[in-house]
Amino acid sequence: MFQAHINVEYCNSVKSIKYICKYVNKGSDMAVFQIVQNSEQNNRNDEILMYQMGRYINSNEAAWRIFSFPIHERKPAVQHLAVHLENGQRVYFTRDSARKIASEPPENTTLTAFFQLCQTDSFAKTLLYVDVPIYYTWDKTRKIFQRRKQGMPEEGHPEIMKADTIGRVYTVHPNNAECFYLRMLLHEIRGPTSFTDLRTINGYLCQTYREACQRLGLLENDNHWELTLQEATLIASAEQLRELFAIILTKCNPSNPKQLWDAFKRSMSDDILYQIRQTNPELTIEFNDDIFNETLIRLEDKCLAINNQALVELGMPAPQRNAFSVLNYEITKEKSYNVNELLEYIAHNKPLLNDNQKKVYDVIMYRIINNTGGIIYLDAPGGTGKTFLLNLILAEIRVKKHIALALASSGIAATLMEGGRTAHSALQLPLNIAEQQFPVCKISGKSGRGQCLKQAKVILWDECTMAHKKSLEAMDRTLQELRKNSEIMGGALLILSGDFRQTLPVIPKSTPADEINACLKKSHLWSQVQILQLTKNMRVELSKDETTAHFAKILLQIGEDTYPTNQTTGLIELNSDFCNIATTENDLIDKIYPNFVQNYTNVEWLFQRAILATKNNVVDDINFNILKKIPGEERIYKSMDTMVSSEESVNFPTEFLNSLQVPGMPLHCLRLKIGSPIILLRNLSSPKLCNGTRMIVKQLSNNIIEAELISGKNKGQTVFIPRIPLISSELPFQFKRLQFPIKLAFSFTINKAQGQTLKYCGINLKEPCFSHGQLYVACSRCKETFRPHYTGNSTGQKISRKTLELVDEGPKKMV
Repeated sequence: MFQAHINVEYCNSVKSIKYICKYVNKGSDMAVFQIVQNSEQNNRNDEILMYQMGRYINSNEAAWRIFSFPIHERKPAVQHLAVHLENGQRVYFTRDSARKIASEPPENTTLTAFFQLCQTDSFAKTLLYVDVPIYYTWDKTRKIFQRRKQGMPEEGHPEIMKADTIGRVYTVHPNNAECFYLRMLLHEIRGPTSFTDLRTINGYLCQTYREACQRLGLLENDNHWELTLQEATLIASAEQLRELFAIILTKCNPSNPKQLWDAFKRSMSDDILYQIRQTNPELTIEFNDDIFNETLIRLEDKCLAINNQALVELGMPAPQRNAFSVLNYEITKEKSYNVNELLEYIAHNKPLLNDNQKKVYDVIMYRIINNTGGIIYLDAPGGTGKTFLLNLILAEIRVKKHIALALASSGIAATLMEGGRTAHSALQLPLNIAEQQFPVCKISGKSGRGQCLKQAKVILWDECTMAHKKSLEAMDRTLQELRKNSEIMGGALLILSGDFRQTLPVIPKSTPADEINACLKKSHLWSQVQILQLTKNMRVELSKDETTAHFAKILLQIGEDTYPTNQTTGLIELNSDFCNIATTENDLIDKIYPNFVQNYTNVEWLFQRAILATKNNVVDDINFNILKKIPGEERIYKSMDTMVSSEESVNFPTEFLNSLQVPGMPLHCLRLKIGSPIILLRNLSSPKLCNGTRMIVKQLSNNIIEAELISGKNKGQTVFIPRIPLISSELPFQFKRLQFPIKLAFSFTINKAQGQTLKYCGINLKEPCFSHGQLYVACSRCKETFRPHYTGNSTGQKISRKTLELVDEGPKKMV
């Protein structure tokens, strides 16, 4: 139609205007040419002259230059910083100047100038090498650092000016080992005055920079596990030491476990020797092979419980025991519940079932008694007595010496069921299950766990709504293979329980459609599920309080997205009828943790309260603010971060890895004080130490943390937490972080809170809810008689009603 190229520009920012105006006003394309004779003189190409002749300045650019507006911009400015060994700086010379330069001392580099600056400037002594460009400029002529004369004054030092300049130390390949470790020290040591001072750690002059890094705890080495066990022997019992060693064997992959065993086997066997001496006081008994063998048996039992691995698989000597005892360990464990205690539990709790619970109980028990396999889903909102009912069903099966497996998607939910374990740990589900087309569980039919799944009468899976649909499908394939049965779940009865009003599977960088597609109701197995419901709120019935009933009613409306929303924003607005409103973040902290200094030593007081938020950065800020209130010295533990592939170390320097805050991983700088609450981020030894377990710090050593459990059935017990290697799958590259798998727990994320019950709950919605069910989960953590405290700008409940409509598709066999 137009017979021409048409360029349509979309002005989406102010910076586009200059380009648009220039493009419109520059006129048509033109070229300049000249015909000259073919000679060397005429063929000279004067590029400067050609540029001046062809240059075009329109009115906009002319006005811009007249007003002296900046033509080029670099923000923030970057100052490159040299790194080299002593007398290893580069020297530039020509053939004529070589002798003169050789006779003179080499010129200063930014590194040697930094050392000189720290010798004379007290403020520079407080800085890291990379921080110097913020407060000092580099004089290229005199080769020295000078204080900035312009900028913003530094807080507490009004004479010091600062800018937003970034210091970048040149990267070094790990093959250039000493220079690589020198660079690492420059990012850790403040105000060094020389290369020698940089190698001096706590008054000791190290021979190499690598040794200095090791003394600072910046490097992982085989000696780390020995130091960990050495510290533990001073404060831990033999039983605790065996548990710690089992965690190291199964989670940390030490290079020489036999050497560790030989060094600490006496300390791990103390209690066994003591028991034998008490039983046989007339005999003189010392450590012998039989005692060590018994220690190995107990150690192997712990390793089997943690990761289903025998000692010989972990590079340890195998104990002398019945060949079938390892395979039978899981079955023996599942059939070893005390029958008398179970009978007493059933007799006491069965009469307490309400009509709704009794109806569900009868349906489930009928299918168990008649060996009718398949899948049952128990829909149970908070407060309806789901955990109470599940534990009663487990007791009914175990009292008859049948196997009933208790699984849960979260560690906290697993601890609430007798013998509970996380589903990922018990079923050995693949970590990248969402990426696999037909995933299966990594369980051998000959293993003890495989035998348990074969013989299981029933399998319970709590908080199933958090699980990916492929987890259920992987379980189905595995059970069919193990049980040699093509029926659904291999003919076993699987009881799923949960609440689709809560959070759905976490899919990184996903859309609402991705979350919906990943939930269990989108699995091809869901069409064969029988659905049961618990509807009566036991807390309301027991309290007989109108306020409690009102709270439960509004909570259910939030979960089902029937609660009124703001017509303008579409967001839920909570009012004082439902919760207590805090005006600021500090106000929220004061209301949840009143009279903190007087009360923080009370373990029960700390256990009853927490502040929930949507994102980790908000959680970290709250935790650090409250930690400052605890009197005493703060201990900082820095992680050891390395690339899994050493070839990529140049592209991802250590300080960059240190700066990464990956969901589910501890921070690089872990700040703790004695008395601070912490939460576990990994399953170490289920069910005692599982993901989500809350503890109180009792002692802080260099390589181990002593803590007291404040949640679960093992409440009050002392445990020891080592550093463990953690590898994230959230990033496009793999790096390993060696750190204590814990975080401060004054505050934690809403997703981490699922399964927790709090007496006093604060909800910080400075960052609004971004996923289905988050607001419902946050509000339902609190008991109705103690309304949650809330602060924030909005209470967005994203993808709620639409999500519920989509995930509610399926069979409607309700009880």
